[in-house]
Amino acid sequence: MNKKYIMSLTIVLAVSLVAAISYYTIFSATFTVNNPIVIDGDLSQELEDVYAGDTIIGDSVSISNDAETSRDLLITDDSGEDIEVIYKSDLILTKKTVNFNLDVWEIPEEAEEVGIKYVLVGDEFSAEVTDNAKEGYVLIYYKDNSDRFVNPAIAILVEDVEGNLPYETDGNTEEYNYCETGEYLTCNGAKIWYVPLTAINEDDSLDWSRASEFYFETKLIQYNSDGEIILYGGDSLTIIPEYTPNEYAEGDYTIQTTIA
Repeated sequence: MNKKYIMSLTIVLAVSLVAAISYYTIFSATFTVNNPIVIDGDLSQELEDVYAGDTIIGDSVSISNDAETSRDLLITDDSGEDIEVIYKSDLILTKKTVNFNLDVWEIPEEAEEVGIKYVLVGDEFSAEVTDNAKEGYVLIYYKDNSDRFVNPAIAILVEDVEGNLPYETDGNTEEYNYCETGEYLTCNGAKIWYVPLTAINEDDSLDWSRASEFYFETKLIQYNSDGEIILYGGDSLTIIPEYTPNEYAEGDYTIQTTIA
């Protein structure tokens, strides 16, 4: 009898404790979720007629990220085999105040600039100067090494780039973060420069005594053949589609681009 009584009392206490705890652990939260990606521009473009084999350039579209954190984008289209589509973007290169004692080189007021366009998404990377071209200058990809000021990298001509940018071995892929220094909104990426051809030595190193003649990046760029692009917080990106029908294409085509 004593044993049964003790077991019964234990059960009653356990039920009472559960009932008491359930009352002071309830709360609620209400909030709104916003899409940080904003796309602006002509989203239903009517382009002029084009002959098979020729290229027609679409209107630019702007993609902005209003969040403080980065977003992974996937840029694709339904062009099929008859139409080749590539997406370009633009970039300003500028002269900077050269100071090897500083990690961040300032852009002086009224610094001379050069405008370029580069392939953002496509089968292979390319870039060209579109504004203020200089005789004797070439575009290069500058892939930083670790300890970049002690161990300077070599110049890679843009026509010699192989694969996506930045390279996995580029210090600007992960090692150096330009958001931490406040230099750019693009935390990581590839550097494109415009330098005199005669400033590239035989071993592809740069003649740093002529750095005041170089036009440097104003932000880091990306190139990805599969359309996988990182849009950093607060940054915006312009994409310019280019359509090239193959020589056998004929008729009406509607190409839909998806930014996911």
